[in-house]
Amino acid sequence: MTLASGPTVEGVSPRPWASAMRHVQRRWHALVTILWMLVLALSPVLRLDGVGHDVALAAHLLGMVVGFGAVLLVDWHGLVWLSGLRTFRDSLRVGEAAHPLVWMGLLLILVSGAFLGPDLGQPTTWIKQVAVLALVNNGVAVRRLGARLSLLKPRIHSLAELPERHRVAMIVSLTVSQIGWWTAAIVGYLETLSRR
Repeated sequence: MTLASGPTVEGVSPRPWASAMRHVQRRWHALVTILWMLVLALSPVLRLDGVGHDVALAAHLLGMVVGFGAVLLVDWHGLVWLSGLRTFRDSLRVGEAAHPLVWMGLLLILVSGAFLGPDLGQPTTWIKQVAVLALVNNGVAVRRLGARLSLLKPRIHSLAELPERHRVAMIVSLTVSQIGWWTAAIVGYLETLSRR
């Protein structure tokens, strides 16, 4: 097995394997996008008031803490790897362990957000919704990137040692993640303040 050709599984060439992985990834992208659209479509009908709204808001905030907290941990661990204090494999393991937490946070944000009655007539609401859409699709891409990175040699000490396509994908995913989470958090906070 070479890095240039990708993994081979019992004589299966890497191209069909890579093609199958792309097909699965496209299905996940479609699934999370449909879920996002469903939440937006149902949100005017599912709006809650009073205690129900407060519970949905608490769940929404909990989703932010769990998901964004896990993302910050992974990104911080990546910086620790770049400083030479942890190995590349350590960072991959932290990412793999945190990935379910990110998805739990995103799912909680999506489901609880449907009950918060987002005002779809406001541009700021759409900024937040597009940020969430970018985050769920980025999460799908990060999962595949993690699988590809796990096939690399364990002794990688810098970004420059990564193959260019992996390095670019990592930088793009990190950028989308940070912009998406910070945008969703700040816009959500400002929208909550404006409703009081």
